[in-house]
Amino acid sequence: MSEGIKSDMKDGAGTETGLRTHEGALSAAGRGFAIVASRFNDFIVDKLVDGARDALRRTGADAARVELFRCPGAMELPGLARRALATGRFEGLIVLGAVIRGATPHFDLVVGEATRGIGALAAETGCAVGYGVLACDTIEQAIERAGAKAGNRGFDAAMVAIEMADLYARLDAEQGDAGGAKASLRQDLPRRSK
Repeated sequence: MSEGIKSDMKDGAGTETGLRTHEGALSAAGRGFAIVASRFNDFIVDKLVDGARDALRRTGADAARVELFRCPGAMELPGLARRALATGRFEGLIVLGAVIRGATPHFDLVVGEATRGIGALAAETGCAVGYGVLACDTIEQAIERAGAKAGNRGFDAAMVAIEMADLYARLDAEQGDAGGAKASLRQDLPRRSK
């Protein structure tokens, strides 16, 4: 049985179930990753980017295969993430931003649309996506999630993308696809005309 597949699962009573379980490893080696980050609230987002880079480094990513893409705000994240993925250079996307609640409903609109757009991208393309867009009521909450008390959500999002990229690669290899499904999914993405 290949690494990442387990068959020793037990039910609630401790009885062997024989259920095959597929999991990815935390290894970024040999894969390309795009970090897509907003500039708005950059004093927070820069810390998230640092956390993502740290996770990639710790899991064996080749620095030459990691690229950072910046956009103005969280609303632009889905579009930029889609364009970065359409280059075909990445097995994983790490999407980072920070939206802090203000006195108007703008917060809800921005967070909802950014989340919806990134979720659709992950579902449509089959690319490994780590979502690290903070939606906080206060600046203090954002600071806590960018490397203080509550950890670093950029690091966490990168670990999700790393594990899922490995899992997708294992599933592709198991199906004898070796990435063909991923390539066909990506070719459906809109490309910028020259």
